[in-house]
Amino acid sequence: MLVGGAKIGRWQPTSVGRHGFDAAARRADPGLVVEALCGVEVSTDELQQIAPEVAWIREKTCMDCWRVLAARQQ
Repeated sequence: MLVGGAKIGRWQPTSVGRHGFDAAARRADPGLVVEALCGVEVSTDELQQIAPEVAWIREKTCMDCWRVLAARQQ
């Protein structure tokens, strides 16, 4: 999905909540740190793992990421 010229890769539950990431973050090399749309830093090792289904329920959606996406659509 293209939003404001940037491809949105996905929402991903992490140890610090469910965040939105650009597609480039998902494809970054292992062992690096990438930023969610809100600026939270997450290891690519964690981002590239398949999140357990319960994490999608347990982790709250980051409203800052949500606002960034909403602003890109305007």
